[in-house]
Amino acid sequence: MSSKPRAVLAGLQAALLCSSLGLSLSCAGENLWTDLTSISSGKTNRGRTRRPAKMPLKGEGYVVPERWRERGFQYGVDELVAAVERAARLVNDAVPGSTLGVADLSAMHGGRSRWHASHQSGRDVDLIFYTTNEDGEPLAPLGDDMLHFDGDGEPYLPRREEYNDEKWEERRFDTARNWLLIESLLSDPSVRLQWVFVSNQLRERLLNHARASGRPQWMIDYAAVVMNQPGDAPPHDDHFHVRMYCPRSDRFYGCRERGVVWRHEKKSFKYGGPERYDPVLWHLVAAGPALIGPP
Repeated sequence: MSSKPRAVLAGLQAALLCSSLGLSLSCAGENLWTDLTSISSGKTNRGRTRRPAKMPLKGEGYVVPERWRERGFQYGVDELVAAVERAARLVNDAVPGSTLGVADLSAMHGGRSRWHASHQSGRDVDLIFYTTNEDGEPLAPLGDDMLHFDGDGEPYLPRREEYNDEKWEERRFDTARNWLLIESLLSDPSVRLQWVFVSNQLRERLLNHARASGRPQWMIDYAAVVMNQPGDAPPHDDHFHVRMYCPRSDRFYGCRERGVVWRHEKKSFKYGGPERYDPVLWHLVAAGPALIGPP
């Protein structure tokens, strides 16, 4: 028997086995259902999602504004949806009244769209910048606009664009809360971020704020690696584009990385199964007993 008929036969046998075992058991194999959790399949620019989690349209410390509600791109892997919810809640706990604008994740089954080249496999999310008024008071996200900000944190209107909000010039980039959002996501042990796409000017503004605020040097270095202005897309001076690596358990089932694997991530790629990477604990252990405290 040639190799192709053997592969077809093996696939049919695996599918029949999964059906016979029923939904109570997991089925192992690329592109087969496993344990009924979400699965990211393929790459971020050529992929799909299976059994994705849906980001609720409103939660503690966040909202999906009207423009993005209408698109219906509220689907992602379990880990990403939960991490965004936790980060928004942490920022709101620190600064009561904070509301994060959550824009696009992926379509229900992933795949291509007219709005994004990526966002295809449930591992990307666009987060709208926190803003304040000129007196520093937190403002809710706009329902239909992503404002562009310069390196001074002031909004500007690019050529050939327009905003629906008439008071857009009164808004300011909230450096403190935007940094807290990034730190919350980087500290979350359930996800490993590959990229936070943001303009070079805003990246430097955020890192300078972290240094001036006395944040741990390892966290600043970590953020400096992950935050970047993309070279093949707009500069992202109007939102954060966050991308996570494949959940380790999804790699066996068809999840594929695209682009760089950072040095601090390489060891985690050797292993399968549930996520066990805790960036905070890892850095505390690396720093030695002085930071960890007595046993």
